[in-house]
Amino acid sequence: MRHPTRKSPPGTTGAHAPGGFRSLLIPIDLTALSDRVVGRALSLPIATGATITLAHVVPSSLPVRARREAEKDARGALVGEVLHAAKVLRPDVTIKHMVSVGAPAQEIGALATRVKADLIVMGRGGGRPLRDSLLGSTAERVIRQARTPVLVVRLPARGPYRRPALGLDTDDAAEAVLSMLFRVIPGPRRRFTVVHAHDAPYLGLVYASLSSEEMAKVERQFRHTATVRLGELVARATRSHSDTADERPLFKTYVRHGDPRTVIKAAAKKLDTDLLLLGTHGYTAAAQLFLGTVAGDVLRDVRSDVLVVPPRPHRGSR
Repeated sequence: MRHPTRKSPPGTTGAHAPGGFRSLLIPIDLTALSDRVVGRALSLPIATGATITLAHVVPSSLPVRARREAEKDARGALVGEVLHAAKVLRPDVTIKHMVSVGAPAQEIGALATRVKADLIVMGRGGGRPLRDSLLGSTAERVIRQARTPVLVVRLPARGPYRRPALGLDTDDAAEAVLSMLFRVIPGPRRRFTVVHAHDAPYLGLVYASLSSEEMAKVERQFRHTATVRLGELVARATRSHSDTADERPLFKTYVRHGDPRTVIKAAAKKLDTDLLLLGTHGYTAAAQLFLGTVAGDVLRDVRSDVLVVPPRPHRGSR
């Protein structure tokens, strides 16, 4: 919960930016981490006339009397958060608070749909190691269930993100990740790093007729092909976000052969990333497996904030 002397993070003014967020959902658990979550959410670009919803979910497993007391305490805490936020937000931004009872991940997902949230901002929470390893944290379960981008906050908000990195594959999911980056970090000449784990099918196999030098050459060829494809993909996706070539983002690539978990975590540590963006490929069984392994492992291990972006819905779909 908020400490009375807590100060707003630099740049927390609710400033309008083109393409800013129209509806933010901020689920908080009323622990010390809640200050970081709210501070980061309020520092994001916010659209004119936007709505911000602060929410807390009381577990339905509590005894009836304890649950009622918890709901009362939660409402009081959220009112305090609303009053603080109102001091730093523009007058045209509406801020609400909601307390519900149920399973946190399900309630958050349903609330995101109800308020038409274009971003959920939440903390990962401490959790229990064994339970997290089997079921994932609340944030992971929200990511699996909600068809809304989820920003998982770990770092204090001391201003805009300055060292973002994107974990991209060379497919259509990359466009949604890039578009979200430009909403989170508006303005020309943004700088970011594209991280990609490429596959070289022949590496790791032993062929008597192929020397280590020849195998290294194969790996370099795969890396070069992946780098070129990423460059083309980023250039194509960024044209619509920049009026002139001088305003287009500056990016570099970090392409390595290996498992995505290992490559992404190594890149985040080496680059001292403060925001890592990951895309998903849909809501099929394969996508759920991805979320349960790559994104889940990354959320547990990296120290930066992580923004997981679902794919854009196809035209004509709900």
